[in-house]
Amino acid sequence: MAPAESPKKASPSAPAGNAGARTDGGQKSAEPAAAAKETSASAGQAAFAGTQQFVTIGKAWTEGGLTRMSVRPAEKKVNTQFDTWEIIPGTGPFTTVTMTKDARVLLACPVRDEVAGTSRAEPLPYSPTRFVTLLNQMDSGLQDGIGYDLVFDGAGQVTSLKSLYRP
Repeated sequence: MAPAESPKKASPSAPAGNAGARTDGGQKSAEPAAAAKETSASAGQAAFAGTQQFVTIGKAWTEGGLTRMSVRPAEKKVNTQFDTWEIIPGTGPFTTVTMTKDARVLLACPVRDEVAGTSRAEPLPYSPTRFVTLLNQMDSGLQDGIGYDLVFDGAGQVTSLKSLYRP
């Protein structure tokens, strides 16, 4: 049985005054070195507000007690040969988004470690801080092929993150 299709996703509005070019060379870091060069979902630009998005994550970090992520919309298609998802990364600019402090984070392998007695595909709850640590420990080649379902509140903050299983 193929994975369930997700509902239609809304597109973010175009960012104002920012070319959105990624300048960090794809490097992962604990600090947002190139955050100023990316599109920012600030109070004036609530990109993704009130939507669900499927994204890839370029980097994640904790700043001032908040979890931030650099995300880019992507696509997922059913891979019928292996009954999994095929992730098609987007090519547009990355957008910096913030998680709410009480955001729900569900991770499947390979983002999370294997846990005895659970399937690798079973999403398990983690704290946003632990998610940042796990993401930043991943090989960048592996990280690039993992997709995430995000839910945004009306202010454009992430209230839920769920990684898709990748064998």
